[in-house]
Amino acid sequence: MPLNNSALNNSVIISLLGQCWRWSVFFMFPLLLVLYVEVIGVVFSDFDNGVNQHKWLIVLIYLLYVLVWFRVNRYVKALLEQRRR
Repeated sequence: MPLNNSALNNSVIISLLGQCWRWSVFFMFPLLLVLYVEVIGVVFSDFDNGVNQHKWLIVLIYLLYVLVWFRVNRYVKALLEQRRR
């Protein structure tokens, strides 16, 4: 059965969503860092110098995201695979 144009578009979009989901683990740390600096209002140079509670909080939030990601990953992959068909 030949693929029609909408099925091809759906496949490309779902593939792109799957790649974004996988790469979100890597891009979340810099995104959290930028968002934290913007929301809290800490100057990045102050944030960058020394060890402080801000850094530990960023690492903790990131680790929580990774734990949630591992927990939800199989469901997201199954949903994307189901949508691909």
